[in-house]
Amino acid sequence: MCAGGGGGQQAQAEAAAQAQEQSLALQREQMEMQRQQMAMQQAQYREQLAISNAPPPPAPNEGAMAAKSAIEEADATTAQSIRAGTGRRKLRTDLPQMTTLAIPGAA
Repeated sequence: MCAGGGGGQQAQAEAAAQAQEQSLALQREQMEMQRQQMAMQQAQYREQLAISNAPPPPAPNEGAMAAKSAIEEADATTAQSIRAGTGRRKLRTDLPQMTTLAIPGAA
């Protein structure tokens, strides 16, 4: 009569093989994740290298280097530009283009 000992060894061997397959699949997945991380790091490195080797931006305008007072800024705003308005009103051509301010009674 059969004691049944041989069947248990086969089941253990199958379970061990299945566990080994799962372990290998996990290792493959981890290796793939590491490969993706390395590729991302390489892309970031290349981007940073390109930025560091890029030419410097152009120098600022010399006019921007000198500070202006608020009075000088107000003087730069002419009556015509205030009268012109914004948007469509600025583009109107039917308004007379006055170059001087006419004040009645002032000479």
